[in-house]
Amino acid sequence: MNAARIIVLMAALLAAAAAAFFVYRSSSSTPAPVEPQIVEAVTVDVLAARRDLAVGSRVAASDLYWQAWPEDAVSPSQILRSRSPEAAEEYAGAVVRNEIGEGEPILPRFLLQAGEAGFMSAVLTPGMRAHAVPISAETGAGGFILPGDRVDVIVAYEAESEGNSRRRFSVAETVVENVRVLAIDQVFGGEDEQESVVVGDTATLEVTPEQATALALAAQMGEIFLTLRSLSDAEGGPRLVSTRTDPRPEPALPELPESFGNEEGQVVVYRYGQARVVPVDN
Repeated sequence: MNAARIIVLMAALLAAAAAAFFVYRSSSSTPAPVEPQIVEAVTVDVLAARRDLAVGSRVAASDLYWQAWPEDAVSPSQILRSRSPEAAEEYAGAVVRNEIGEGEPILPRFLLQAGEAGFMSAVLTPGMRAHAVPISAETGAGGFILPGDRVDVIVAYEAESEGNSRRRFSVAETVVENVRVLAIDQVFGGEDEQESVVVGDTATLEVTPEQATALALAAQMGEIFLTLRSLSDAEGGPRLVSTRTDPRPEPALPELPESFGNEEGQVVVYRYGQARVVPVDN
């Protein structure tokens, strides 16, 4: 074997040894750590409930807040801060139509605002009825009765005494006491807290079914008057005072003096089933 062939073989052996060495070093070395790539999710603010909201409850602005929500998970029906920045204040006073959990995004269909269809049935206490009675500034405490106030309902009508000398006289009778006023015309409770006077043609009252029947009959008997109750005298629910079923009754009268009917300015007032003659100053 000549020298050239020996040199080539030696070079090949050296190259093989070097390759084996580098393969061994690369397999035994610890791989360099790979830095994780952090991708920040893009969020938007959506209107959400700060607490659990039950069906029929009234919503205050403090019950709502803006919650960060992934932009790619936003529903078209959700309320975005970028579109409606005053939404929390705009929905204050609305009534909950569907139960809403704490932290759950608010959808417009979950809430009923004043004037929308179904609002009145949502604000009614379970088991109660909304009954409308005609009023005016004279019969509605000069317009100072506001939605949310408590009132007594009085009916004034003409009656006729029994006996040989039949006389006609005026009667004022309390029908229902401590009734909550739901609305005056289309003005609902809590809609405008700055309102001090509301003059309308109709007052909507919250009463029981039996009380609604009594009020309907009272409206046929005569003119309806609302008297405003003090805030300190508004505990409890409405109380039925008169249970008349005949729209044209002849009330049981007290013994009237012979002079009654000959003098002007006399009325008979019924309260808790008791009647008495009261002079009225002209």
